[in-house]
Amino acid sequence: MHKYIYILLLFLGFPLHALCQANSMEAEMHMQGNSLSNEFQPYEICADFKYNILKRLYVKCEFEHTIALFNINGNKDYYTNNMLGAKIGYTFLSISDLSMSAACGIGDNLQKNNNWKYSYYDAGIYAYIGHYIIRPCIGVLLRKYDSRNSNFHDYTRLLMSLGVNIKI
Repeated sequence: MHKYIYILLLFLGFPLHALCQANSMEAEMHMQGNSLSNEFQPYEICADFKYNILKRLYVKCEFEHTIALFNINGNKDYYTNNMLGAKIGYTFLSISDLSMSAACGIGDNLQKNNNWKYSYYDAGIYAYIGHYIIRPCIGVLLRKYDSRNSNFHDYTRLLMSLGVNIKI
């Protein structure tokens, strides 16, 4: 069912191209994670493609490789997943060498045979420093991991993000 939703969102995005005023793209590579909890620590390597619809409004497609470290009742384990997500965001501050945006999004597993299956919902604030073609970006986001297994709980974590943004 989730694959059909992503395909539908992809095809609904094509008519937006005709209505877009900004019509620019960006690519982003970043790492995000949280090491504050002992029970569950997520670490993610992300590649994002951002399409600016208006000067301040954008949509983003995310590809993530996640590593989830668990320590439940003294049993240490880890699971890896490949995730696909979508975000919509708004740049609320744009001054000389700093732009800040807020975004919210959803994501789901790409593989069917994972030990830990989950969806995520998140909201975050991101800062982009400089107006160059390649610029650093940092972010703070709150992510809800909605587990679809009875072996794992649902988790909510505050993640820190660090990466680079490339204007295409």
